[in-house]
Amino acid sequence: LMQFPIVTGPPATAVFFAISQKIYDDELWDAQELWQQFRRLFFPSWRWALPNLLLALVIVGNFYAYRTFEGNLWIALRLLWGMLALAWVVLNIHFWPFWLAQQDKSLKTTYQNVFRFFLLHPWTVITLLCFTAVMTFTSLFYVLPLVIGGVGCIVMLLITAVHTSLSTTPQGSSSN
Repeated sequence: LMQFPIVTGPPATAVFFAISQKIYDDELWDAQELWQQFRRLFFPSWRWALPNLLLALVIVGNFYAYRTFEGNLWIALRLLWGMLALAWVVLNIHFWPFWLAQQDKSLKTTYQNVFRFFLLHPWTVITLLCFTAVMTFTSLFYVLPLVIGGVGCIVMLLITAVHTSLSTTPQGSSSN
């Protein structure tokens, strides 16, 4: 429900990942902790969301502004914008598991770690992206799977992938 108001959307996303992280770590949590996490993650989540909103506006605006242009150059440019948008989505679905797992909570460090994860484990990233796409597409037609556990399943898979990667990566090779 907290995803519906625009102001609470990014913090609700961050809290969902934070609570899922606690579940992954077999830690107990209660409803009061949701509000504590919400307050703690409010500004960091908006520092993450604002560049994403800006980039989404640029990409959507670019597709819209040049939608009537024809020719191979414009097709190639649309393909490039689409690939950049997909890469940005891939980076962002892994953002919160890395942000929560690292000590340095900066955007730059988090995106560096996510990019490194993508380079070191491309098949894992592609598999997770495909699973996420299938779950999202399925949920467009069947809302119940999304509500019951699709998003939670996706979040737990992302957290598991990040923790597996961090546990197998030599200590000196990450930027956290």
